[in-house]
Amino acid sequence: MKKNFIICFLLLAIICIFIAVVLPSKYILPVLMYHNIDEQKDILSVSPKDFDRQMKFLKDNKYNVIKFGEAADLLINKKKIPPKTVVVTFDDGRENNYTQAFLILKKYNIAATMFVIPGHSGLPGYMTGKQIRELSDDNIEIGSHTLNDVWLPGCEDKKLDEEILGSKIALEQITDKKIDVFCYPVGGVDSNARSAVIRSGYKAACIASSPSNFGPRDIYSLRRVKVSGNKSKNIFAFWFYVSGYSNSVNDIKYIYKK
Repeated sequence: MKKNFIICFLLLAIICIFIAVVLPSKYILPVLMYHNIDEQKDILSVSPKDFDRQMKFLKDNKYNVIKFGEAADLLINKKKIPPKTVVVTFDDGRENNYTQAFLILKKYNIAATMFVIPGHSGLPGYMTGKQIRELSDDNIEIGSHTLNDVWLPGCEDKKLDEEILGSKIALEQITDKKIDVFCYPVGGVDSNARSAVIRSGYKAACIASSPSNFGPRDIYSLRRVKVSGNKSKNIFAFWFYVSGYSNSVNDIKYIYKK
């Protein structure tokens, strides 16, 4: 009996140490990454019904949903991140972000950040400048996703400035607001692209769901959690996405598979 008590005590001690020491070090502010809110059956789409259910989950469970720029300010100033804080982001500036996602976000009064490609504005399937301006005036932060959706690694400085600074200037003309957050297309970033983002005047940037080569808390390559496809239908999976530990567990699974 005494032996069993000692074993239970040691197990409890190990669990407590894990929760107190290991778990906090693995927590990364959950920045959700969406692309399309539509009925397409592909890995970049979430149905309006599933997206509505997810945003309702955040609202009903009193999550602190903030814009990417606000999250960056907390990290830059080394402020304590409030419990249950989440960031909702969208890539590409597709028209369904305005016709579908925006309506649902407004329904639950949830803020979001949309990374837009101004060179695609007005093309079939993409938001117009007027729509982008309307979003910017109504609780949606607009960020840059390059001028023409270019893969940045390996680009020369002139091309980097054209895409990164050029998109900032174009979006500031559309929104009449300062654009200071950036998202690398397909998460592609190298040291030159990162430097171009800094010299262009952005305060923070994000990648996709793969690990950053510059560290998990680098303000110019913050990692996100991909929400799309069939996995988005499971509300328990969504709860795990917003826990702050999703990517850490995925990394462990990846290492194990290798």
